[in-house]
Amino acid sequence: MFTGLIESQGTLVSLEKGSRPRLTLRAALAPPVPVGASLAVNGVCLTVTERKGALLRFDLAEPTLRLSNLQDLTPGAPLNLERPLALGGRLDGHLVSGHIDGTVRLRSIQRGGGVSRWSFTFREREWRRLLVPRGSVALNGVSLTLADVRDTWLAVELIPQTLAASNLGRLRAGERVNIELDLLGKTLYNFYRSEKGRIR
Repeated sequence: MFTGLIESQGTLVSLEKGSRPRLTLRAALAPPVPVGASLAVNGVCLTVTERKGALLRFDLAEPTLRLSNLQDLTPGAPLNLERPLALGGRLDGHLVSGHIDGTVRLRSIQRGGGVSRWSFTFREREWRRLLVPRGSVALNGVSLTLADVRDTWLAVELIPQTLAASNLGRLRAGERVNIELDLLGKTLYNFYRSEKGRIR
């Protein structure tokens, strides 16, 4: 479980897409992340399978590549990193599982003052009922508040600190971003649907 507060940024070294997909990144994390530990990479919960100094390697499952933007990236791309929340630790963002729902595409940026509004498009119409204005969403692992929601797009407002601490500020129009819808909202919605189906 994560909070959506980016701890640091790493750099993509390589992404092997063959029969055994593997991702390798370089990150200066202290203390080092041990083999077998979890790490959120652009919001995707991955398990460290090998570590050599600052190099971390992860095996990727097929759904991870299919649902995420990791396959879009080239060596040298910055990656948002966050270690799991420690039990009893402070929850400054919101509960983020690291199990993303898919991707959205950057639609537009409206800059002004110290805050800028970023809009993203999505195709999955069923997401609309899970996106609540002023509710939470994670984009590339960053915990954000929804400023506006429409049938095919959403908007968030970003402050300079968020842009400096994450890779969101390097996005260009049309690029894909990993999205995780609010975990509590998804749980409650699925519970409601299952209970509604039982009532006859």
